Amino acid sequence: MKVFKTALLSTFIIAQLCIGLPVSAEAAPSGDKSQQTTYNETTTQTDGTTTGTPDPGTDANKQNPTDPSIDPTKPTDPTTIDPTNPTGNGTTDGQEPNGKVDPTTPTDPNTSGPDIPAGSAQDILVVMMNSDKMYHNDQEIKALQPLTVKNGISYIALRSIAEQAGFEVKYDSTTKETILKSGQQEVRFKTNSAAYRIDGKSYTAKGAAYQQNNVFMVPLTAITSALKIPYTVDNTAKKITMNLTAQPTAEFTVSPTKDIFAEQTTVTYQDKSADPRGLAIVQHRWEGNNDIFMEPGQHTITHWVMNANGVWSEPYSVTITVRPKNLPPVAFFETDKDTYKMGELVTFSDQSTDDEDAITKREWTNKSIGYFEPGEKTITLRVTDRWGQVGEFTKKITITNETLYAHDEFFRMYTPVGDKYTLTNNDILNMPKTPFVSTDMTQTLLRSNSPESLTSEGVLFRDTQQGEARFLIHHKNISSQNLKVYAIVTNPNPEPTTVTIRDVGFAGPNEFEALTGKLSVERYFKSLNAGSLNHTITLQPGESKVIFDELSAQSMKPTHVVSLMGDVYSDLPVNYQVAAINPSKDILKSLPNLPLLPRDNVHIRGTYENADRLIEVKQVVGEKPSRLVFADNNDDLYLNGVDNSNGMPSINMGNYGVMYTIRLNHVAPNTLIAFNGRGGIYKGIFVVNGQMTEAPNNGSLENANDSSVIYRTGATEENVTILFTPVSGSNLPVNLLFYPLEKK
Repeated sequence: MKVFKTALLSTFIIAQLCIGLPVSAEAAPSGDKSQQTTYNETTTQTDGTTTGTPDPGTDANKQNPTDPSIDPTKPTDPTTIDPTNPTGNGTTDGQEPNGKVDPTTPTDPNTSGPDIPAGSAQDILVVMMNSDKMYHNDQEIKALQPLTVKNGISYIALRSIAEQAGFEVKYDSTTKETILKSGQQEVRFKTNSAAYRIDGKSYTAKGAAYQQNNVFMVPLTAITSALKIPYTVDNTAKKITMNLTAQPTAEFTVSPTKDIFAEQTTVTYQDKSADPRGLAIVQHRWEGNNDIFMEPGQHTITHWVMNANGVWSEPYSVTITVRPKNLPPVAFFETDKDTYKMGELVTFSDQSTDDEDAITKREWTNKSIGYFEPGEKTITLRVTDRWGQVGEFTKKITITNETLYAHDEFFRMYTPVGDKYTLTNNDILNMPKTPFVSTDMTQTLLRSNSPESLTSEGVLFRDTQQGEARFLIHHKNISSQNLKVYAIVTNPNPEPTTVTIRDVGFAGPNEFEALTGKLSVERYFKSLNAGSLNHTITLQPGESKVIFDELSAQSMKPTHVVSLMGDVYSDLPVNYQVAAINPSKDILKSLPNLPLLPRDNVHIRGTYENADRLIEVKQVVGEKPSRLVFADNNDDLYLNGVDNSNGMPSINMGNYGVMYTIRLNHVAPNTLIAFNGRGGIYKGIFVVNGQMTEAPNNGSLENANDSSVIYRTGATEENVTILFTPVSGSNLPVNLLFYPLEKK
């Protein structure tokens, strides 16, 4: 019986270890205005994972010296309990959430730390058992509520310990939560609830927070864990000693994270140190934080910080790998010989090397496949690797006074397919025109290009179609806001209908109009080659949906352009619309209220039938110079149509979006087929005998003197089929040229 009484007395003593506040300060009506927040002894995260510090008042923690089941009359060694690092392997249930550890950048515990003066500031709170006295750094403070054991769980007044630890306590009347806050850390509790949150993350305690004499009570180990307060229990001296010293955390990142070269790479460090109580970091110490490392190998950088209370952090270290010094690339090339005639082919062999095989740029000076002035020619190759290191090589060749080929003849013969050449004697308009047979085939073209330049939101195109249709959309944003262009289809029928998206090519948004138009057609041809996309959507009566998702996936910034060519099919008549709108708005909700924008009277909007055209040449071409002309409205007529947005007639000037199949039944041996723009800048794409060819590969055809090689026949007559469509952003009309070539 004596032992039982002693144990019972010990329980009551420990129960008085709670720090309370006066009722006037802690008065908490039903709204829980006491503003107390803490963690429970055992916390369960919303994902079901249990973490926390064992509760001193539960059987699960019988080794905890604050457990009231321990008989204080028996000798007990003072035991230090760190809620942020519970004893054990850290995997057992019942732990409180602890601090973040980054295993990729471990702190070396053996790293020598900064010189910390003896007697460095410590913040100590002593709570006396069986007394209302507390001592904060030897200053006596009156406790207002004793430690309380309820349902086997030890509770303490939240505000008392929190405020001594420097936390702000307040109440959120909207969520009915008591909040603890210091710096960036926030903990939220609710009266009569075991649920609480730490920095937004939810946990569940073993016991619910509650009110005792108008004081908000929470489990002891929960609050010490939440506030990261280690403590010791001395049963002999009848006291609990809490270390309120909050240690800052040193942390930093290194940039770059890889490919650091000795003697070359500048390394920067971003400090991410912080104090859990929000105190200022007033002093840093670094070791090994060089801007440039002179030796390759492993290098460890270590950082310490001190907060305004004079408390130093543990060391934080990052180990980096420094690679040996990067060697610059070696530029080198050879020519097949050192002396050439004018108009003789010069063959270059680039033999440049790099220690990482990482040459990213080659820049030639005075390089040409042929030269047409006698004398010494100095040719330079400059190569750059991915790290910006440069190598350069120069060679001289000699051009004699003898001529092998004239300028234009030479470049027609030797310019690689896809490259462009410039004529010095342009007689293209004097070349005879090749007779052909033109046949229009059924295909509906829906062209949205007027207004081309958008100054505001609005509807850009509107029509109702059934069956197959080809869209060609090209618009530029010149407004002061970002815009998105959408294509929308609506089912006006009383029954469901389907719309199938077949082949699509899209480019943009970017600021290069001709390039955007070319890329959209190139991707359309690739889609044709790969097989139809055949993405089918179903529309209920009256329903609208966005089609061509890639068109509206990104916003157009001012000066940017989008371009799209795409095929659709519907089994019933459907309404198609193209519209531009601010990206923040819902297009389907806004569409009924958008105005129809007027045409700009320069570009094209409308619907055109018979937009597939077969051009067939039955006689032999290539035995003498000749040409085919496209989209001149003389030899090749424009399509006439109607702008069904407003009922006005429309002419497709330039035949943009018309798909030409050019069938050359007899092309003579050794014939050059070249492409020449007559209307201005042009960047095009062709499919020649099933192979895509750019016109040109690089840059643009700038004027009527520029031509691009798209095909050469071999030693025998050939049948050549070319697929071609005028691209948005380029200029018409254009020529297809046929030249006989000498045998090499």
